[in-house]
Amino acid sequence: MRQSRIVVIVIAAAIVLGTTWIYAQQRKPGSHVLLSADDYIEIHQLYSFYARDVDPGSTRNASWMFTDDAVAQMGTRRYTGQELKDFYAQVPRNQSAGVRHFNSTYVIVGTPEGARGSSYMMQVERRAEKGPVEVTLFGKYEDKFVKTRDGWRFKERIWTPDTFRGSIEPVAASPVPGAR
Repeated sequence: MRQSRIVVIVIAAAIVLGTTWIYAQQRKPGSHVLLSADDYIEIHQLYSFYARDVDPGSTRNASWMFTDDAVAQMGTRRYTGQELKDFYAQVPRNQSAGVRHFNSTYVIVGTPEGARGSSYMMQVERRAEKGPVEVTLFGKYEDKFVKTRDGWRFKERIWTPDTFRGSIEPVAASPVPGAR
């Protein structure tokens, strides 16, 4: 009798644990999706290429990293289609040697549609020969990515410059697993 009671308890526990595990595996609307290690690496590389391809000396127009229907908002300016290509064609021309961009502190979260990402951006410049290196711009990117036949691409890119310590302007939240 005692042994059969133990068997019933073990079976009941297995059923409860199995049901809980199966429920936890279901995708709920808005939940995050685990990406493969290759996907995370490829998106990370896209962030790195972006910083390189907007800096002086790049031979590529950074618009190659965007889908054909992508939207990029840089501060208050919004670019799509040919405007986006024209904007990125001008970026290296409007800068000279001594300007570099750094993206860091990446957050990448898979979504049912692709992925969301966020990174900090800092621009440093040396404005005069032997002058100091100065931080001249900093802010945050909020991105949406989709996987295309050519790899991961930006579907939406929003850059918001930081203001100052004590500002009451809201700061966009970074993506969090399980949130939309």
